[in-house]
Amino acid sequence: MKKKHMTIIAALVGAALAASALSPLLWPRVYAGVTVDGVDVGGIGRAEVYQILLLWQKEQQERRVAVYYGDTRFEITADAIDFVLDADATLEEVWGIGRRGVWWERLKNIYLAAAEGYRVPVRFRYNETKLANLLAQWKENIDRPSRNATVSLLTGGIIPQEPGRKLETEALRPLLLKALRSPDVKDVAMPVTPVYPEITVADLQRTGIRENLSRFTTVFDPKDTNRTANIRLAARKINGHIVYPGQTFSFNETVGPREKAYGFKEALEIVDGEFVPGVGGGVCQVSSTLYNAVLLANLPVVERSNHSKPLGYVGLGRDATVAYGVLDFKFSNSTNGPIMIMAEVEGDKLHVGIFGQERTNETVEVLAAERKVIPPAIIKKQDQDMFLGETRVDKQGKPGYEVTTIRVVRRNGQEIKREILAKDRYLPENTIVKVGVKLPPFTQSSGLGDKEHKIGE
Repeated sequence: MKKKHMTIIAALVGAALAASALSPLLWPRVYAGVTVDGVDVGGIGRAEVYQILLLWQKEQQERRVAVYYGDTRFEITADAIDFVLDADATLEEVWGIGRRGVWWERLKNIYLAAAEGYRVPVRFRYNETKLANLLAQWKENIDRPSRNATVSLLTGGIIPQEPGRKLETEALRPLLLKALRSPDVKDVAMPVTPVYPEITVADLQRTGIRENLSRFTTVFDPKDTNRTANIRLAARKINGHIVYPGQTFSFNETVGPREKAYGFKEALEIVDGEFVPGVGGGVCQVSSTLYNAVLLANLPVVERSNHSKPLGYVGLGRDATVAYGVLDFKFSNSTNGPIMIMAEVEGDKLHVGIFGQERTNETVEVLAAERKVIPPAIIKKQDQDMFLGETRVDKQGKPGYEVTTIRVVRRNGQEIKREILAKDRYLPENTIVKVGVKLPPFTQSSGLGDKEHKIGE
Protein backbone atom coordinates (compact mmCIF):
# COMPACT_ATOMS: atom_id res chain seq x y z
CA MET A 1 0.00 0.00 0.00
CA LYS A 2 2.84 2.34 0.94
CA LYS A 3 4.58 1.50 -2.31
CA LYS A 4 1.43 2.36 -4.29
CA HIS A 5 1.20 5.75 -2.55
CA MET A 6 4.80 6.52 -3.42
CA THR A 7 4.16 5.73 -7.08
CA ILE A 8 1.17 8.09 -7.17
CA ILE A 9 3.16 10.86 -5.47
CA ALA A 10 6.02 10.42 -7.94
CA ALA A 11 3.62 10.59 -10.86
CA LEU A 12 2.08 13.77 -9.51
CA VAL A 13 5.48 15.34 -8.97
CA GLY A 14 6.52 14.38 -12.54
CA ALA A 15 3.36 15.86 -13.95
CA ALA A 16 3.90 19.05 -12.02
CA LEU A 17 7.47 19.32 -13.23
CA ALA A 18 6.38 18.66 -16.83
CA ALA A 19 3.63 21.27 -16.55
CA SER A 20 6.14 23.71 -15.13
CA ALA A 21 8.57 23.04 -17.98
CA LEU A 22 5.87 23.43 -20.67
CA SER A 23 4.18 26.47 -19.13
CA PRO A 24 6.12 28.95 -21.34
CA LEU A 25 4.28 27.52 -24.34
CA LEU A 26 1.07 29.03 -22.98
CA TRP A 27 2.45 32.58 -22.63
CA PRO A 28 -0.16 34.98 -24.16
CA ARG A 29 2.35 37.70 -25.08
CA VAL A 30 5.40 38.20 -27.29
CA TYR A 31 8.32 36.27 -25.83
CA ALA A 32 11.18 38.04 -24.08
CA GLY A 33 14.14 39.14 -26.25
CA VAL A 34 12.11 39.70 -29.44
CA THR A 35 12.73 43.08 -31.09
CA VAL A 36 11.36 44.73 -34.25
CA ASP A 37 14.04 46.84 -35.93
CA GLY A 38 15.72 47.31 -32.55
CA VAL A 39 12.53 48.08 -30.58
CA ASP A 40 11.89 45.62 -27.72
CA VAL A 41 8.38 44.16 -27.95
CA GLY A 42 8.88 41.31 -25.48
CA GLY A 43 6.01 40.98 -23.01
CA ILE A 44 3.61 42.98 -25.19
CA GLY A 45 0.29 41.53 -26.35
CA ARG A 46 -0.49 40.77 -30.00
CA ALA A 47 -3.00 43.63 -30.33
CA GLU A 48 -0.57 46.15 -28.83
CA VAL A 49 2.20 45.09 -31.25
CA TYR A 50 -0.20 45.51 -34.16
CA GLN A 51 -1.10 49.04 -33.04
CA ILE A 52 2.61 49.94 -32.89
CA LEU A 53 3.11 48.61 -36.42
CA LEU A 54 0.09 50.55 -37.74
CA LEU A 55 1.52 53.74 -36.23
CA TRP A 56 4.87 53.10 -37.95
CA GLN A 57 3.00 52.35 -41.17
CA LYS A 58 1.26 55.73 -41.12
CA GLU A 59 4.52 57.57 -40.43
CA GLN A 60 6.33 55.66 -43.16
CA GLN A 61 3.70 56.42 -45.82
CA GLU A 62 4.60 60.11 -45.55
CA ARG A 63 8.27 59.42 -46.43
CA ARG A 64 9.85 61.26 -49.35
CA VAL A 65 13.42 61.04 -50.55
CA ALA A 66 15.39 63.32 -52.89
CA VAL A 67 17.35 61.60 -55.69
CA TYR A 68 20.08 63.55 -57.45
CA TYR A 69 22.86 63.51 -60.02
CA GLY A 70 24.83 66.73 -60.23
CA ASP A 71 22.33 69.57 -60.50
CA THR A 72 19.56 67.21 -61.63
CA ARG A 73 17.18 66.31 -58.81
CA PHE A 74 14.10 64.14 -58.57
CA GLU A 75 11.86 63.12 -55.68
CA ILE A 76 10.32 59.81 -54.80
CA THR A 77 7.53 59.35 -52.30
CA ALA A 78 6.39 56.14 -50.67
CA ASP A 79 2.92 56.71 -52.05
CA ALA A 80 4.23 57.01 -55.65
CA ILE A 81 5.24 53.34 -55.72
CA ASP A 82 2.75 52.04 -53.10
CA PHE A 83 5.65 51.48 -50.70
CA VAL A 84 4.07 50.51 -47.39
CA LEU A 85 5.00 48.78 -44.15
CA ASP A 86 3.35 45.36 -44.18
CA ALA A 87 1.91 45.33 -40.65
CA ASP A 88 0.20 41.95 -41.03
CA ALA A 89 3.27 40.08 -42.32
CA THR A 90 5.52 41.68 -39.69
CA LEU A 91 3.07 40.83 -36.88
CA GLU A 92 2.91 37.19 -37.98
CA GLU A 93 6.71 36.98 -37.91
CA VAL A 94 6.86 38.51 -34.39
CA TRP A 95 4.04 36.35 -33.00
CA GLY A 96 5.45 33.21 -34.57
CA ILE A 97 8.62 33.28 -32.45
CA GLY A 98 8.21 30.38 -30.00
CA ARG A 99 4.95 29.30 -31.62
CA ARG A 100 6.19 27.41 -34.69
CA GLY A 101 7.27 23.76 -34.82
CA VAL A 102 7.03 20.92 -32.30
CA TRP A 103 7.03 21.72 -28.58
CA TRP A 104 10.75 21.13 -27.97
CA GLU A 105 11.69 23.38 -30.92
CA ARG A 106 9.38 26.05 -29.59
CA LEU A 107 10.95 25.86 -26.12
CA LYS A 108 14.42 26.06 -27.62
CA ASN A 109 13.53 29.22 -29.59
CA ILE A 110 11.90 30.81 -26.54
CA TYR A 111 15.00 30.36 -24.39
CA LEU A 112 17.37 31.42 -27.20
CA ALA A 113 15.36 34.62 -27.76
CA ALA A 114 15.51 35.42 -24.05
CA ALA A 115 19.23 34.66 -23.85
CA GLU A 116 20.56 36.01 -27.13
CA GLY A 117 17.73 38.13 -28.54
CA TYR A 118 15.76 37.69 -31.74
CA ARG A 119 15.59 40.60 -34.22
CA VAL A 120 12.59 40.66 -36.57
CA PRO A 121 13.01 42.95 -39.63
CA VAL A 122 10.05 45.07 -40.63
CA ARG A 123 8.39 43.71 -43.76
CA PHE A 124 7.55 46.07 -46.63
CA ARG A 125 5.75 45.76 -49.94
CA TYR A 126 5.69 48.00 -53.02
CA ASN A 127 4.49 48.16 -56.63
CA GLU A 128 7.31 46.88 -58.85
CA THR A 129 5.70 48.21 -62.06
CA LYS A 130 5.39 51.76 -60.69
CA LEU A 131 9.01 51.70 -59.48
CA ALA A 132 10.22 50.40 -62.86
CA ASN A 133 8.32 53.16 -64.68
CA LEU A 134 9.81 55.80 -62.41
CA LEU A 135 13.34 54.47 -62.94
CA ALA A 136 12.75 54.45 -66.70
CA GLN A 137 11.72 58.13 -66.62
CA TRP A 138 14.83 59.09 -64.69
CA LYS A 139 17.01 57.00 -67.00
CA GLU A 140 15.59 58.84 -70.01
CA ASN A 141 16.62 62.16 -68.42
CA ILE A 142 20.07 61.06 -67.25
CA ASP A 143 21.37 58.76 -70.00
CA ARG A 144 23.46 60.28 -72.77
CA PRO A 145 25.12 58.18 -75.49
CA SER A 146 28.77 58.91 -76.13
CA ARG A 147 29.72 60.69 -79.37
CA ASN A 148 32.70 59.78 -81.50
CA ALA A 149 34.96 62.44 -82.93
CA THR A 150 33.75 63.25 -86.45
CA VAL A 151 34.10 65.68 -89.32
CA SER A 152 31.13 68.04 -89.59
CA LEU A 153 29.07 67.73 -92.75
CA LEU A 154 28.00 71.36 -92.36
CA THR A 155 31.33 73.08 -91.61
CA GLY A 156 33.99 70.55 -92.59
CA GLY A 157 35.67 71.02 -89.22
CA ILE A 158 36.43 68.28 -86.68
CA ILE A 159 33.82 67.76 -83.96
CA PRO A 160 35.55 66.46 -80.79
CA GLN A 161 34.44 63.29 -79.07
CA GLU A 162 32.00 63.55 -76.19
CA PRO A 163 31.65 61.08 -73.30
CA GLY A 164 28.22 59.72 -72.41
CA ARG A 165 26.67 58.48 -69.18
CA LYS A 166 24.41 55.69 -68.05
CA LEU A 167 22.11 55.46 -65.02
CA GLU A 168 22.57 52.08 -63.32
CA THR A 169 18.94 51.42 -62.44
CA GLU A 170 19.57 48.00 -60.91
CA ALA A 171 22.05 49.53 -58.47
CA LEU A 172 19.69 52.43 -57.70
CA ARG A 173 16.69 50.21 -56.91
CA PRO A 174 17.94 48.80 -53.54
CA LEU A 175 19.26 52.24 -52.54
CA LEU A 176 15.80 53.74 -52.97
CA LEU A 177 14.03 50.96 -51.08
CA LYS A 178 16.49 51.25 -48.20
CA ALA A 179 16.12 55.04 -48.11
CA LEU A 180 12.31 54.88 -48.00
CA ARG A 181 12.41 52.68 -44.91
CA SER A 182 15.15 54.66 -43.16
CA PRO A 183 13.90 57.89 -41.49
CA ASP A 184 17.44 59.28 -41.22
CA VAL A 185 18.09 59.10 -45.00
CA LYS A 186 16.94 62.24 -46.81
CA ASP A 187 18.59 61.93 -50.23
CA VAL A 188 20.24 59.37 -52.50
CA ALA A 189 22.99 59.93 -55.06
CA MET A 190 22.25 58.27 -58.39
CA PRO A 191 24.80 55.64 -59.46
CA VAL A 192 25.83 56.91 -62.91
CA THR A 193 28.71 55.42 -64.91
CA PRO A 194 30.55 57.12 -67.78
CA VAL A 195 30.27 55.81 -71.34
CA TYR A 196 33.41 56.49 -73.36
CA PRO A 197 33.47 57.13 -77.14
CA GLU A 198 35.22 54.63 -79.38
CA ILE A 199 36.91 57.25 -81.58
CA THR A 200 38.78 60.30 -80.38
CA VAL A 201 40.19 63.26 -82.33
CA ALA A 202 43.60 61.55 -82.29
CA ASP A 203 42.07 58.34 -83.67
CA LEU A 204 40.33 60.30 -86.42
CA GLN A 205 43.53 62.08 -87.41
CA ARG A 206 45.41 58.77 -87.60
CA THR A 207 42.86 57.33 -90.07
CA GLY A 208 43.47 60.11 -92.59
CA ILE A 209 39.71 60.50 -93.14
CA ARG A 210 39.11 64.03 -94.39
CA GLU A 211 37.29 64.00 -97.75
CA ASN A 212 33.52 64.08 -98.23
CA LEU A 213 32.63 61.28 -100.67
CA SER A 214 28.85 61.79 -100.63
CA ARG A 215 26.01 63.50 -98.81
CA PHE A 216 22.23 63.15 -98.76
CA THR A 217 19.57 65.15 -96.90
CA THR A 218 15.95 64.40 -95.98
CA VAL A 219 13.35 66.57 -94.24
CA PHE A 220 11.13 65.66 -91.29
CA ASP A 221 8.46 67.33 -89.16
CA PRO A 222 10.07 68.58 -85.92
CA LYS A 223 6.59 69.06 -84.40
CA ASP A 224 6.32 65.27 -84.20
CA THR A 225 8.51 65.24 -81.10
CA ASN A 226 8.70 61.49 -80.53
CA ARG A 227 9.59 60.73 -84.13
CA THR A 228 12.14 63.56 -84.09
CA ALA A 229 13.70 62.15 -80.91
CA ASN A 230 14.04 58.73 -82.56
CA ILE A 231 15.68 60.26 -85.65
CA ARG A 232 18.15 62.18 -83.49
CA LEU A 233 19.01 59.12 -81.40
CA ALA A 234 19.53 56.80 -84.38
CA ALA A 235 21.58 59.46 -86.20
CA ARG A 236 23.77 59.91 -83.14
CA LYS A 237 24.36 56.15 -82.94
CA ILE A 238 25.65 55.86 -86.53
CA ASN A 239 27.52 59.17 -86.48
CA GLY A 240 31.29 58.70 -86.46
CA HIS A 241 31.15 54.97 -87.17
CA ILE A 242 34.23 53.81 -89.08
CA VAL A 243 34.06 50.99 -91.63
CA TYR A 244 37.45 49.61 -92.64
CA PRO A 245 38.27 48.14 -96.08
CA GLY A 246 36.45 44.84 -96.64
CA GLN A 247 34.20 45.29 -93.61
CA THR A 248 30.39 45.26 -93.73
CA PHE A 249 28.31 47.81 -91.83
CA SER A 250 25.07 46.62 -90.20
CA PHE A 251 22.49 49.27 -89.30
CA ASN A 252 20.77 47.04 -86.73
CA GLU A 253 24.01 46.08 -84.99
CA THR A 254 25.06 49.72 -84.76
CA VAL A 255 21.74 51.29 -83.72
CA GLY A 256 20.65 48.36 -81.53
CA PRO A 257 17.14 47.33 -80.38
CA ARG A 258 14.43 49.93 -80.79
CA GLU A 259 13.08 49.74 -77.25
CA LYS A 260 12.14 52.26 -74.59
CA ALA A 261 14.92 50.93 -72.37
CA TYR A 262 17.41 52.20 -74.99
CA GLY A 263 15.84 55.65 -75.24
CA PHE A 264 13.51 55.16 -78.21
CA LYS A 265 9.97 56.57 -78.12
CA GLU A 266 6.62 55.55 -79.56
CA ALA A 267 5.79 57.01 -82.99
CA LEU A 268 3.99 55.95 -86.16
CA GLU A 269 5.63 53.27 -88.30
CA ILE A 270 4.52 51.05 -91.18
CA VAL A 271 3.54 47.51 -90.15
CA ASP A 272 1.83 45.15 -92.63
CA GLY A 273 1.08 48.07 -94.92
CA GLU A 274 -0.56 50.25 -92.25
CA PHE A 275 0.68 53.18 -90.17
CA VAL A 276 0.50 52.11 -86.53
CA PRO A 277 2.12 53.34 -83.28
CA GLY A 278 5.37 51.53 -82.49
CA VAL A 279 8.53 52.14 -80.50
CA GLY A 280 11.23 53.50 -82.80
CA GLY A 281 9.05 55.08 -85.48
CA GLY A 282 11.25 57.37 -87.61
CA VAL A 283 14.38 55.21 -87.49
CA CYS A 284 13.73 54.12 -91.09
CA GLN A 285 14.25 57.72 -92.22
CA VAL A 286 17.81 57.46 -90.90
CA SER A 287 18.46 54.14 -92.64
CA SER A 288 16.93 55.46 -95.88
CA THR A 289 19.00 58.65 -95.79
CA LEU A 290 22.12 56.58 -95.15
CA TYR A 291 21.16 54.27 -98.05
CA ASN A 292 21.17 57.20 -100.44
CA ALA A 293 24.52 58.45 -99.16
CA VAL A 294 25.92 54.95 -99.68
CA LEU A 295 24.57 54.83 -103.24
CA LEU A 296 26.11 58.21 -104.08
CA ALA A 297 29.46 57.09 -102.62
CA ASN A 298 29.39 54.12 -105.05
CA LEU A 299 29.59 51.57 -102.25
CA PRO A 300 28.16 48.04 -102.65
CA VAL A 301 24.86 47.33 -100.91
CA VAL A 302 24.76 43.96 -99.13
CA GLU A 303 21.20 43.95 -97.76
CA ARG A 304 18.27 46.31 -98.27
CA SER A 305 14.45 46.11 -98.42
CA ASN A 306 11.88 48.67 -99.53
CA HIS A 307 8.83 49.71 -97.53
CA SER A 308 5.41 48.37 -98.42
CA LYS A 309 4.16 51.91 -99.18
CA PRO A 310 5.70 55.01 -100.80
CA LEU A 311 7.29 57.52 -98.42
CA GLY A 312 7.29 61.29 -98.45
CA TYR A 313 10.93 61.94 -97.54
CA VAL A 314 12.59 59.90 -100.36
CA GLY A 315 11.59 58.95 -103.87
CA LEU A 316 10.44 55.55 -105.11
CA GLY A 317 13.17 52.94 -104.89
CA ARG A 318 15.31 55.15 -102.62
CA ASP A 319 14.14 53.87 -99.21
CA ALA A 320 15.59 51.21 -96.90
CA THR A 321 13.29 49.79 -94.24
CA VAL A 322 14.72 48.20 -91.09
CA ALA A 323 13.24 46.16 -88.24
CA TYR A 324 15.53 44.91 -85.51
CA GLY A 325 16.10 41.16 -85.78
CA VAL A 326 14.08 40.96 -89.02
CA LEU A 327 15.15 43.44 -91.71
CA ASP A 328 18.57 45.08 -91.85
CA PHE A 329 20.41 47.52 -94.05
CA LYS A 330 24.01 46.55 -94.78
CA PHE A 331 26.74 47.85 -97.05
CA SER A 332 30.45 47.11 -97.38
CA ASN A 333 33.55 49.24 -97.80
CA SER A 334 35.05 48.42 -101.19
CA THR A 335 37.61 51.25 -101.07
CA ASN A 336 41.27 50.94 -100.16
CA GLY A 337 40.96 53.00 -96.98
CA PRO A 338 38.66 53.46 -94.00
CA ILE A 339 35.44 55.40 -94.40
CA MET A 340 33.33 57.15 -91.77
CA ILE A 341 29.57 57.72 -91.55
CA MET A 342 28.53 61.24 -90.59
CA ALA A 343 25.00 62.06 -89.46
CA GLU A 344 23.80 65.46 -88.27
CA VAL A 345 20.39 66.95 -87.53
CA GLU A 346 19.88 70.64 -88.33
CA GLY A 347 16.42 72.03 -87.66
CA ASP A 348 14.03 69.92 -89.74
CA LYS A 349 16.80 68.33 -91.85
CA LEU A 350 18.73 65.10 -91.47
CA HIS A 351 22.12 65.11 -93.19
CA VAL A 352 24.05 61.87 -93.71
CA GLY A 353 27.38 61.63 -95.50
CA ILE A 354 30.28 59.30 -96.17
CA PHE A 355 33.85 60.52 -95.60
CA GLY A 356 37.05 58.85 -96.77
CA GLN A 357 40.74 59.46 -97.27
CA GLU A 358 40.53 60.77 -100.80
CA ARG A 359 37.91 61.65 -103.37
CA THR A 360 37.78 60.03 -106.82
CA ASN A 361 36.91 61.68 -110.13
CA GLU A 362 33.79 59.52 -110.43
CA THR A 363 30.21 60.81 -110.30
CA VAL A 364 27.15 58.77 -109.41
CA GLU A 365 23.57 59.18 -110.59
CA VAL A 366 20.62 57.16 -109.26
CA LEU A 367 17.69 56.76 -111.67
CA ALA A 368 14.14 55.39 -111.37
CA ALA A 369 13.24 53.44 -114.50
CA GLU A 370 10.34 51.30 -115.73
CA ARG A 371 7.94 52.99 -113.35
CA LYS A 372 4.50 51.39 -113.44
CA VAL A 373 1.38 52.62 -111.63
CA ILE A 374 -0.77 50.07 -109.79
CA PRO A 375 -4.31 51.50 -109.50
CA PRO A 376 -6.07 51.05 -106.15
CA ALA A 377 -8.84 48.48 -105.90
CA ILE A 378 -12.36 49.59 -105.00
CA ILE A 379 -13.74 47.84 -101.94
CA LYS A 380 -17.48 48.13 -101.37
CA LYS A 381 -18.84 47.93 -97.85
CA GLN A 382 -22.50 47.78 -96.94
CA ASP A 383 -23.89 50.56 -94.78
CA GLN A 384 -27.14 49.97 -92.91
CA ASP A 385 -27.70 53.71 -92.41
CA MET A 386 -27.66 54.58 -96.13
CA PHE A 387 -30.60 54.00 -98.49
CA LEU A 388 -30.45 51.49 -101.28
CA GLY A 389 -28.77 52.99 -104.33
CA GLU A 390 -26.75 55.57 -102.34
CA THR A 391 -22.92 55.43 -102.37
CA ARG A 392 -20.22 57.41 -100.60
CA VAL A 393 -16.42 57.30 -100.82
CA ASP A 394 -15.35 56.60 -97.23
CA LYS A 395 -11.61 56.53 -97.95
CA GLN A 396 -9.91 57.68 -101.13
CA GLY A 397 -7.34 55.16 -102.25
CA LYS A 398 -3.81 55.81 -103.45
CA PRO A 399 -1.98 54.11 -106.30
CA GLY A 400 0.87 51.71 -105.79
CA TYR A 401 3.97 51.49 -107.93
CA GLU A 402 6.52 49.19 -109.44
CA VAL A 403 9.90 50.74 -110.10
CA THR A 404 13.39 49.67 -111.09
CA THR A 405 16.27 51.62 -109.54
CA ILE A 406 19.53 51.97 -111.50
CA ARG A 407 22.92 53.37 -110.47
CA VAL A 408 25.03 54.96 -113.20
CA VAL A 409 28.72 55.68 -112.53
CA ARG A 410 30.69 58.07 -114.74
CA ARG A 411 34.39 58.92 -114.81
CA ASN A 412 35.42 62.16 -116.41
CA GLY A 413 31.94 62.32 -117.93
CA GLN A 414 32.11 58.86 -119.51
CA GLU A 415 29.77 56.12 -118.28
CA ILE A 416 31.78 53.22 -116.82
CA LYS A 417 29.09 51.27 -114.99
CA ARG A 418 25.35 50.86 -115.03
CA GLU A 419 23.76 48.48 -112.51
CA ILE A 420 20.26 47.55 -111.46
CA LEU A 421 20.02 48.10 -107.73
CA ALA A 422 16.51 46.78 -107.09
CA LYS A 423 13.06 46.16 -108.50
CA ASP A 424 10.61 47.37 -105.90
CA ARG A 425 6.86 47.08 -105.52
CA TYR A 426 4.81 49.47 -103.38
CA LEU A 427 1.28 48.39 -102.52
CA PRO A 428 -1.70 50.63 -103.36
CA GLU A 429 -4.19 51.78 -100.74
CA ASN A 430 -7.68 50.55 -101.57
CA THR A 431 -10.55 52.95 -102.11
CA ILE A 432 -13.35 52.21 -99.63
CA VAL A 433 -16.88 52.91 -100.89
CA LYS A 434 -19.91 52.71 -98.62
CA VAL A 435 -23.00 51.22 -100.34
CA GLY A 436 -26.48 51.71 -98.91
CA VAL A 437 -28.68 48.69 -98.20
CA LYS A 438 -31.52 50.37 -96.27
CA LEU A 439 -34.93 50.16 -97.99
CA PRO A 440 -36.58 53.55 -98.65
CA PRO A 441 -39.96 54.27 -96.97
CA PHE A 442 -43.05 53.43 -99.08
CA THR A 443 -46.21 55.60 -99.08
CA GLN A 444 -49.39 53.57 -99.31
CA SER A 445 -51.54 54.67 -102.23
CA SER A 446 -55.20 55.56 -101.52
CA GLY A 447 -56.85 53.38 -104.20
CA LEU A 448 -60.31 51.73 -104.15
CA GLY A 449 -61.54 50.47 -100.84
CA ASP A 450 -62.02 46.91 -99.79
CA LYS A 451 -65.59 46.82 -101.10
CA GLU A 452 -66.28 45.45 -104.54
CA HIS A 453 -68.49 47.73 -106.71
CA LYS A 454 -70.51 46.51 -109.68
CA ILE A 455 -71.56 48.68 -112.63
CA GLY A 456 -75.15 49.68 -112.52
CA GLU A 457 -75.61 49.26 -108.82
